[in-house]
Order: sequence, then C-alpha cells, then structure tokens
Amino acid sequence: MTMEVIQYLRLSGTTNVEEIPCDQVDGENIIYWQDIKEVFPGVQFVKHCNRTVKKLKDSKGNMIEPHRIKYHPDVLDVVLHAAFWNRPVEPSMSYAALSPTSQKDHPSNASASSVTEDVVENLQTVHPADNTLNNNDNLRRLLSTSTPPSRSSSGIKRDSKASLSFREVVRLAQKKSVESEVEQRLVNSLPSAVQVQVRDSINIHDALLQVIRNGLVVRPDEQLVACLQELRGEVVKNNELSSRILDLVSENNGLTARVVELQEALGAKQDEMKQLQIQALDRLALLQNSVRALMTQTYELHEYPIPRLFIVLPSDSSTWNPLDLFSNNFRLYFLCECGEHTKSTNSKIPHHIHVAKHEGYDIARPKAFFQRYGSYTLIILRMLKFGITVAGVAIPALSQLIQTDAMDQAVKGLKELTKFLEPGMDQVISYIENVSEDEGETVQGFSEQMANNEALEGADLRQLGMFLKKKDENRALGNLYRTVTTEGHVKWVCIDHYRENYHEKAAKELRDLAVTLNGSFDENTGRVHVGPWSRLQAEQFYLALEKAKSVYELDIRLYWDTTQSDFKRLRDILAKTNVGLLTFYTWNGDGPTNDILNRNHRYDPVFDIMRQPSVQSVEIQNCPMNFIKRSGLQSRKDGFPNLRHLNIGMDYLKHDLSGFKSLVARTPRLSSLTINNDGGYFLEIYNAIAEHHICPVFFPSQSLCIFPPTNKSPPIATHLKDKADFLKVLGGRIDTVVLTEHELDDTTVAGFAKATEDGSRLKELTLQKIGRNLSEQCITDLASIVSRSELRKIEIYLENDEGRVRILESIQWEHIRELKFRMEQRGFETQVMKALVNGAKEVSGRIELEVFHFHSENDKDVSLAIPEDGFLEAFLSLTSLKKLLLVVEMTFEQILSLLKSVDFSRIEILNLWARDFDSAEVDAVLECLQDATELSFVRLWHANITDEQREWMTARGIQLSRFWTRVK
Repeated sequence: MTMEVIQYLRLSGTTNVEEIPCDQVDGENIIYWQDIKEVFPGVQFVKHCNRTVKKLKDSKGNMIEPHRIKYHPDVLDVVLHAAFWNRPVEPSMSYAALSPTSQKDHPSNASASSVTEDVVENLQTVHPADNTLNNNDNLRRLLSTSTPPSRSSSGIKRDSKASLSFREVVRLAQKKSVESEVEQRLVNSLPSAVQVQVRDSINIHDALLQVIRNGLVVRPDEQLVACLQELRGEVVKNNELSSRILDLVSENNGLTARVVELQEALGAKQDEMKQLQIQALDRLALLQNSVRALMTQTYELHEYPIPRLFIVLPSDSSTWNPLDLFSNNFRLYFLCECGEHTKSTNSKIPHHIHVAKHEGYDIARPKAFFQRYGSYTLIILRMLKFGITVAGVAIPALSQLIQTDAMDQAVKGLKELTKFLEPGMDQVISYIENVSEDEGETVQGFSEQMANNEALEGADLRQLGMFLKKKDENRALGNLYRTVTTEGHVKWVCIDHYRENYHEKAAKELRDLAVTLNGSFDENTGRVHVGPWSRLQAEQFYLALEKAKSVYELDIRLYWDTTQSDFKRLRDILAKTNVGLLTFYTWNGDGPTNDILNRNHRYDPVFDIMRQPSVQSVEIQNCPMNFIKRSGLQSRKDGFPNLRHLNIGMDYLKHDLSGFKSLVARTPRLSSLTINNDGGYFLEIYNAIAEHHICPVFFPSQSLCIFPPTNKSPPIATHLKDKADFLKVLGGRIDTVVLTEHELDDTTVAGFAKATEDGSRLKELTLQKIGRNLSEQCITDLASIVSRSELRKIEIYLENDEGRVRILESIQWEHIRELKFRMEQRGFETQVMKALVNGAKEVSGRIELEVFHFHSENDKDVSLAIPEDGFLEAFLSLTSLKKLLLVVEMTFEQILSLLKSVDFSRIEILNLWARDFDSAEVDAVLECLQDATELSFVRLWHANITDEQREWMTARGIQLSRFWTRVK
C-alpha cells in the first residue's frame, strides 16, 4: 500500500498551512493547478524559497494540460492576484509595525478601536429599511471604505481619517488564535451553506471575504451587526494586550541588549584569555628553546675554565627592598651538573642538578653583573622554578635543589637558604625583569633577550670571576670538579659525584708523583704540569696518568735528548687518557745521534697526537729546527680534523714555510692559531698562510692579532711588503697592534685610518714613546682610528700632549677597560684631566675601567704635579677600578682626597709613587683602605712601614712590595 503524499501550502505572508494530496503521473508526484485554485481562489503563482515554482512543460516547452506543478517537500507560498488581495497587509508586517516604543507613534494602533464602528455603520447605512444587501456593488463599496495600508521603512502608516477594511478587521481579531469565540459566532450568523465553505478554510477572514465577494452573503442581519460590534470590543482588548506585549517586548529588548552586551564582553574576555594563553605558550616555548640552547651548548676545555651553571639569590631575602632595587645585595651559588653521566653501576646518591656545597660568592657590582649576565641568569632561574627538563637534564623540585645531607660546617648556611630559596628566586626574577633603563640599567626585556637563544661564550665565562668577591685561593669556584663525558662534553660536578667515577687512590698517586717531578695536579680542573728529566721518570708518570682518568690538561716538558721512541710512548699513553689540551716542550734541537735512522720521521708521533679525536688544543714550545721537515707530514694526505687550537713556538719557522702552510691547510676546524716567533719576519709567515686564513692569527712577539677575511674583505691576493702595507690592507681586521716610533709616520697612519673606514676590529692599541711631535694630520688620523674602534685597552706614550688630549677625547668609554698614559710636558695637565672626566661622564653610571696607570715623570726625572682642581678625583669617582697605579707628584692632602674618591670594593692592586710617606701618613692611607676587601697588593713608594702596620696588612691578606718600600 502506497502512503499518500501531501503538499503543504500557505497564503504568502501567513502561517496557516493547507494540505493538498498529490497525484502520481508516470511515477512522479504532482499537484494539479485546479486543486490549488479550489483552496486558494485567485491564485496567481506559487513560490518556493522566494523562487517561483514553474508549471510543468513537455519536451517542446508547452505547458502540460491540465496545468500542474512538481511536488516539493517544503511548504509552498501562494501569491494571489491583486484584485483578490487588494494589496494586503502581511501579518509579519503588521507585527513589525508594532515596534517596542510608544503606541502614539503608530496610527494603526490609534485607529484600531474605530475599525469595527466604521464597518458596522457602513453595514447599517445600506438599505436600512430591510437590511438587505442585494447589490454586489454596494458590498464592494463597503469593502473599499478604508484606505489600503502603505509600506515604509518605519512600518505601516495610515491616514488618520482612514479605517481598516473588513478583511483587516477580521485578521486583527485572529492574532491570538485562528478561530476565536467571536469569529465562531460570526460564522454562525452566516447561511448554512456558506458556513460549510468558511469552516473548511483555516483562514476564516479570507474565506469570509471570498464569500462576500461572490455575493453569497445577502442579508447581514442584526445578528451579524451585533457580532461585529462585539468584535469591536475584542479588538479594543486586543489592542490593550498588544500594548502590554509592546511593553514586554521593550523590556525584553532591553534585557536582550544587556545580554548581548554581556556576551560581547564575555567574548572579549575569552579573546583576551586566549591571547594570554597564546602568549604564555609562546613564552614557554621561548623559555624551552633558551634552556635547550643553554644546556646543549658544548664548550671546549680551554673555553670552560670555571663552572657555567649558577643561580643568583638575595644575600638576605628578609631584608629585600622592593622600593630601591639597587640597594639590594646578591650572592651567587654554582650548580653541580651531575646527571646520567655521573651515575655508576651501584650509585646510591641522587644525580640531578643541585646547589654546590659552597657558601656562595657575594657579587661585587650587581648592576654591571646583571647587565652582562642578566638574561642568562633569568633563564637558569626560570628553568629551576618551573622544572623545565630538556636535553636529558633532570630538574628536581625546589625543595631538593639544596642537598643538606652530610654538609660540613663551612656550608651550614646552605641549610638556612632552603626556606628562602623560592622567595629569593622570585625576588631576583622580579629584579631582572623590572629594572628600567632610565635607572641606569641596560637589561632588556625577557622575551627580547631570550629570543636570541645565545649561551655564554668562553670569554664571558672567564670574566665571570671578575664580579665575585672573596674568590677561593687555589681552589676551583664552588668546590666543583671539571669532568669530561664520553661524548666529550665538559661538566662541573661536586666531590660526591666526582668520586662516583674517579678513584681517590689513583688521584693521590698522580698528585704525589707530579710534585716529585717539579709539577702539580689540580684535581678540580684536571690540569697536570710535570717536567720529567729522564725516560724512567716519564714512564712512572705515564703509568700513574693512565690510572687517573680525570686529567684533561697536560703540560709536559721532556728535559732529555728525546728520540722517536720517546714520542711514540707519549702518543700511545695519551690515546688511553681523556687529555684534550696538550702543552708539549722538547729539550734538544735535533735529537741524539743514535736516532739518525729515524731522522726524517722523528716527529711523526707528535703529529699522530694532533690527530687523536680527544685532542682539541696543542701547544708546541721550543720546536726544533726543521720540526716539520723531520716528519712525513707532506707525504701523507690525512689531516687534523679535530684540532681546534694550535700554538707553535718556532724561531726557525722561516725555513719551513711550505711545511707550515701544509699543516695549516690540513686543519679545517681551527679556531685560533698562535705563532710565537722572535725572528721578526711575521709578514713572510702570514703571506704563506694567507690563502688558508680561517681563524684569528696571533703573533705575540708583534702584539698583533689578525682576524680572518669576511665577504666584504676577501683574502689578499698580493704579498705584503712591510708594516705600512700590512696596516693599509689589513688594518680593519686586526685586533691588537703596537705602533712604534718609526711606524707613526703620516703615510702609515693614513693607510691604517683608511682601512678602518668600513669598520674596525681593533681592541688593543699601543702608541709607543716617540722623540718628536706628530703632524696635525697624523693626530687627526689616530683620533679617527680610536673613535671607530671599541677599544678595551689603550696605551699612550707620546711627548706631544696636545695629540694625547685629542686621542683621549675620541675614546669610546663604554668599552675601555685599561688605560695607560704618560705625560711628558707641563701645561697640559688640566686639559688631560678634563678630557678624562668629560669622556667618563658620557657613560651612564660608572665606566668599567679596570686598570688606570698614570705616569707623569719625564726623562729628566722631574715629576709633573697634578693641579689641585679635583679633575683626577672626579674621574676616579666615575670608575670601578681593580688596579690603580699613580706615578705622579701630589701633596698628601691630594692623596687623601684622591683615595676617598676611589671605590675600593674592587681594588686589588694599589701603587702610589707620589711622595715619601711617614708612619702617620701611612696610618691615614690605611684608614682609607678599611673597605678594600679585594685588596691584595699595596706599593707605597719610599714609605716607612711600622711592624704594627705591616701586621695589620698581613692579617688582611695584603702583600707589601719590599723592593721599593722601606719596612721599619
């Protein structure tokens, strides 16, 4: 049995739905147009989703008879001819006209109460005698007594004198229900035949309208009029209800607007939270990348002289001053880098990063420290605080970061540190992040610095000790020991984890033997220095070295006539150790005569040592003549792929340049090359290796360092003839240079200045004493070189004091660390002092000058007096010196004034040659040194020192110079 298919239709603009059964033709469901007309008289067309439903056509494009349309599962909208609808008002528009404002703004509501009155009056005025409506024209006139509504953007508006049509009246009455009680009575007043037709329609008012137009209602009797009057009352009530609905709608709109506002605010908050989450994830990813870069950074042995992991905490968290950050003191604690690499088979101690068993170090200059190490410190603190684990490094809970078990009295303070660890870390993190540049700091934002993902360079690590007070004498920082993992990574671990892998007995045997061989064994750094005088002593040392696996640096000097077999034995024993840095010294020049058969291959084992995978740095001192020729280097094709640093001392290198060139060419990973040669032919050596220049090349005898070429400065194509030619071509690539009297001519200096126009790598400059004045052009060129260079050290020994003033004015004071100069003429003292003060004042805060040497004695042994204008004191008050050397004539009052202007928190060496000091003046000087906690050496020239004064300085660890100082 087939289920009947129903097509649903409704009059356009209404919600009442009619059902029309479908017919099947050729297996397709259709609706005959006639069926639609019976339900909707006056139908013009049918719409589906605002698109007209076309009548079906045959293959030739002719409409199929009888007319029909295709079945649609959705509700179709029926649109009537205008003659039937008379431009009807759609229900949805009627409601839209009732906006949630006041009723007085809508004439439709104001006139609604008179609608029924007008209809009733019109009905009563037609044939009042018998109330008979026998003229369809009169009925049509009755239906057209109101003006049709017009649409506008603001709703439906009517003329204030117009009334609604009868159809509209009925439709307004049915807003709450399709067939109300009043409508029921209205239908009951119609003839029986008409009632059936009206009741068959859901839209009563449409059916009634159709009935009236068809002339079926002939006698609207008194009952009909009464019903219409009652309908008027219903319309009034409906208007009141509509007014109430409007009020509720208005209130609801207000609530809706508030809800929308809250939803928008909630959406904004959610977006903000989402952004914060994204930022937090970005910061976490950034921190993880920075931690990974830090923890996976591998250092070579020579670059890792001190531990690299440390934390910084307030010296006393209970006295932390958040309002004056720069008044707080800090303490640095090194960390033990234990881990899987320190675990032994039956280990019973934990192997995670922890604070070293050491009381820590006070930081001498917190501002300068955080300027250099602030970002690095922040990464480590956050790594420990949030427990970020990367690269296989285990990060414990903060409560386990300090291991208090079995601590001796020397580090009992660490037990108290445990409860202040987390708040102390928070305080330091806040300090680093909140320090502003306006207050003299240059610590950048956390994200900005860590985005670089840069770990500390070896040079940065070596300079860390400069900021620490009370460094341990003859001990490694933090009581830590340097180890090398099987992968070749350097780690610093505490004594407990060190002993997990290294036997104390073997270490003691090596230490004792090193002492007997005029050497030493530093177990903390793994450095051994020995000098055996015979093969027997060397063999005893080799056996001890093989047992002790904790040696990483070896400085060995063979003080006998060595043969090839001696070098082979050294090669074989080094292959069994972890030595990575080798310093090698040979005694004789060309070997014994009994080794004549191995003459041409005598030094092959030395080059074999340089090929070993663990060896990264080799320094060969006192190389014999033909060192390279007496080997098979040039006949072999293999190179030195692991060698990173080569230091060769060879006075006869000029006679072996082709072999030396081959050696350099076969070392592709060189990071530094040092050539100790006193022959004075450095240009010939450099010309030989210029095409293989891939790393800095040092010539210590010339105080010269040359950087490799860059893309902007390709390798030189011609040989350099002299120093002037050298400076003209390579002046922009040198790090250190000394210009002597004969080299300070106009041509040489002009070429040097020209070479630095595109950039200067110069860090150290020495201008040696000359016996003549410099030209104006030479002084100008020297000043331009200095102004373009970030000099760390400058020594000026010129007799032309006007030139010296010009050069001092050109210094970049934020980079200078060491300044030495000598005055030779009177009359320029004040200008020189002013230049110093003015330059130092250009730097925010104190300048980082560490060494200041001021010598004013001329060749006639007449000291130049410092004027009493306070400029020297003003300059020293702007510095943070470690060494102060003054050879200058001053009154004792000037000396005291000068000493009071010096910051003695860093001073290590004080050298005063200003006058003869008597005992009372020495007392006054010592009074100024009360806060000099780092002071280790004092030289008071021509001073009378009492026993009590000497004991006072000795008790404070201050060494006296007895060479120039008279001790009474």
